[in-house]
Amino acid sequence: MVEEAPAELRAKLAPMWKYCFVQWHIYDAGLEALSKGRQLRAGFEDAELLSDVESLKALCESGDLDEAATAQEWTWKLLEPFAQAGSLAWDEQTSARVLKDSRDERKDGIQAFSEERYEKALWHFRQGLKLLAGAPAMAGPQNKLSGDLLKNRSAAALKLGMKRTALLAATAALAVNSSDEKAWYRKSCVLAEMGQEDESRLCMQKAGLTLPATPSYASSPAEVSRPQQVVRPVSESELDPALHRLFEDLVFLDIGVDSLIAVDMVMHLQAELPEAPIALTLIYDNPTVDEVITELLGISNAGKDDFLRRKMIGTVWRSVRRALGKDPLKGRGGMLSGGRDRQDFSEEEAMGVLEDLQRAYEAESWVQTVRTLARKAAFEQRSFLLNLRSHAMSVQRPILQALGFSGDAQGLKKLECSIISCSRKSNRVCEKLKIVRMALQGGPNSMWAINVEAEGMPWTDVNCMQSRALYTKDDPFGPNRINTKSVMTGVLAT
Repeated sequence: MVEEAPAELRAKLAPMWKYCFVQWHIYDAGLEALSKGRQLRAGFEDAELLSDVESLKALCESGDLDEAATAQEWTWKLLEPFAQAGSLAWDEQTSARVLKDSRDERKDGIQAFSEERYEKALWHFRQGLKLLAGAPAMAGPQNKLSGDLLKNRSAAALKLGMKRTALLAATAALAVNSSDEKAWYRKSCVLAEMGQEDESRLCMQKAGLTLPATPSYASSPAEVSRPQQVVRPVSESELDPALHRLFEDLVFLDIGVDSLIAVDMVMHLQAELPEAPIALTLIYDNPTVDEVITELLGISNAGKDDFLRRKMIGTVWRSVRRALGKDPLKGRGGMLSGGRDRQDFSEEEAMGVLEDLQRAYEAESWVQTVRTLARKAAFEQRSFLLNLRSHAMSVQRPILQALGFSGDAQGLKKLECSIISCSRKSNRVCEKLKIVRMALQGGPNSMWAINVEAEGMPWTDVNCMQSRALYTKDDPFGPNRINTKSVMTGVLAT
């Protein structure tokens, strides 16, 4: 938001931008301008706001803000100005050094993004752009690299819920190359999150991922003879193919699928995959949508069948939507606040937190509580989890508060997101997390063994084929099945 402020205002704010009070003051001013239907730039030129900025500047220079709370470090230098284009002496030696350093920033940013450290990724992409800012405004490798960094910055900003920053970055990438399909896709994703569905769909068309919703009229005689493609509208029960990749990138806990909602989700999955052995540990073992889809395809021995993968994406999306009661891709930038506010735990820190939780769950008093709740729920998993929540919070609250989280459901969600993020990078943390989850439900001989664990029944290729046939409603020995003799028979017949 502040990136749209005039350069003079940005220069005044830069030295004190690390303070929470300053950031919130500007944020509130921007929200007020938007609520009144004004342009942000006009809101930042408000006389009252400029007067407040001068007062804050005086407080900062006098040292009165030294004890004030500071924001996250990655935000501190976001207002540092970039060099003017062409200010660098762009000789062979300088260009080689700058391009190498910028590519290193891009690489580090991509690594941070893959580890879900989106604020770190945003910082690296910005640093790469800052290094390139002084390059001459002419065609060359610096333009391609700049476009890549802007697209990546848009993706990271959207993950952090910074929609206006994401939109500015995507628009800037299109200014570098107006035919960049990936930049159009990034802009489409941002516009969709901002609720501008028509504009989003138009951008998606320019990305080459969808066809226009209405037939376009021929603009020249040469186009009259071309047959118009018939566009089939996407059913409400199907996910738009253009959004498949976006959906696959989601982390279940980030979109609100916790252990209780997972029970409903598995129930809906089982309705479409009636013979498949789907355990309630599905989202524990596979925390992302992409991993769950791959796991379910493995049950049907589908391999890399593109048709079945697209079909399975639709199945998982419908199951998540029904369990949540809403489309997981709409309304929250693909992430709940728990996902955005996660802490970056080291392996040892995460192990320490999990050990504290394990000790609390293995206490005799807690084991007795779980047994009582299990009998009260008649050993039905959903009812059990529903009753378990309030009792669990009483033992979780001291640990949450000691870590600086709020002692409520939101604090627990933030802790879970932080631990899961670490577990995806550490096998030790992943294994420990499984033990702690089991302990929460009374240990290996309690509700976990009754309802959650997979039964361990043998699942052979015959079962896979039967599951696939039921799912696709197709003959498993038909000519389309490349692993059967019917293909060879067809070849010999011809």
